[in-house]
Amino acid sequence: MIQANVAQVKARLSHFLRLAKAGEKVVICERNRPIAELTAVRPPVDRALRESAFGMYAGQVDEKELEDALRPMTDREADEFVQGGL
Repeated sequence: MIQANVAQVKARLSHFLRLAKAGEKVVICERNRPIAELTAVRPPVDRALRESAFGMYAGQVDEKELEDALRPMTDREADEFVQGGL
């Protein structure tokens, strides 16, 4: 993480943009107090890839198995899980 004051960022914006693009987080300060962060923009998530991840188990798990997997644990099950019994 790099800290710079507003005047430094105004004078050397290209430099700080290059740092952000390279993965650095630049914290911009005013009177030594952080007021903003300059970071690289993350690439957009491929919508088709994300949607395929949601359906990757389609047809492999029936509704009963899904309900059982998503129900809250009983106290006994939680204790066994913590102790390594499940």
